[in-house]
Parts: sequence; structure tokens; C-alpha cells
Amino acid sequence: MRILIAYGTSEGQTRKIANTVAEQIRELGHEVHLLDTASIEETDVGSYGSYDKFVVAGSVHQRRHQECVEVFVMAKLSELQKQPTLLISVSLSAAFPDGISEAQSYVNDFLAITGWKPTQSLLVAGALRYDEYDYFKAQIIEHVVLKCREVEGANGDYEFTDWDTLRRTVESFVRT
Repeated sequence: MRILIAYGTSEGQTRKIANTVAEQIRELGHEVHLLDTASIEETDVGSYGSYDKFVVAGSVHQRRHQECVEVFVMAKLSELQKQPTLLISVSLSAAFPDGISEAQSYVNDFLAITGWKPTQSLLVAGALRYDEYDYFKAQIIEHVVLKCREVEGANGDYEFTDWDTLRRTVESFVRT
């Protein structure tokens, strides 16, 4: 089976997730290709019809997934609708029980904007990458997002991703 993983990343956690998913799919004996949607040229009109399944992964910043992921989905919508698809939505909101409905609203907005109806979707908690943030973004994360959720001691890089749930979901998606 041939599977395409198209992803968008801002600070690298979604790239790490996409690479982990790709490795898992290879271990399951399938061919996988990774595509960073930010690197697609505007003139790319290639067909993705030779893939059996698609995984689309994008991270949420300021309540939206990357524009490059939105554009990819809209451009390849007819092909995505013909095959089994998995949307992996990565956000900090998904790391907290009180943020799940907010994380789901990001997915709902993304699907409304793109018109896509993936076979399944998964909310995945992201990571804090303080070395990637400017001073103001770091202050907002520390004093607004984390304090509101009473997260202690997360003033350095911190990964919230639940790798076991991600692996189980990917295995189920690939095997069905």
C-alpha cells in the first residue's frame, strides 16, 4: 500500500509527528511518502491519485491550521475524497481536558473552510518550543495559556504529545 503524509509545521512538532507516523507505516510494511506542504510550488499540479491512503497533519496557531495545509487540501480535495484519509490536528489546546472542545472547533473550522470530510480525525497535543518563540510569544504562553490551565514547571521546552494514542490510531487507520 502507498500512503502520502502531507503536513505543515511551524515549530517542528508536527514534522516530528509526521516522521514518527511515516516510520510506523514503514514498519507495518507499507510505502510512505512525506510532503511538507510549505515546500509545494504554486506550479505543482501533480496528481496524487496513485496513493491508497492519505494522512494530513497540521498544527494550529492563532486558532487556525497553516495556510499551506488548507491550500493543499483544497487543491487536492477530489483526490482526498476518493481514498481513506486521516486528519491529525496538532494543538496545545488538545493537551488539556478543558481544551478538547476548543481543539475540536479548530478542526471543524478547518473542515468548513476546505470542504473536506476526512475518514477520521485525531486531536493531538503539541509541544512548547520556547527556543522557537520570540519574547512576546513566550510571555503569552507562560502567563496566559499555562497559568490559566495551572501548568507548573513548563517554562522550558515541553512535549505534550501522547505517542501511544497516536500509534494506536495510525495502526488502526492503516489496517482498515
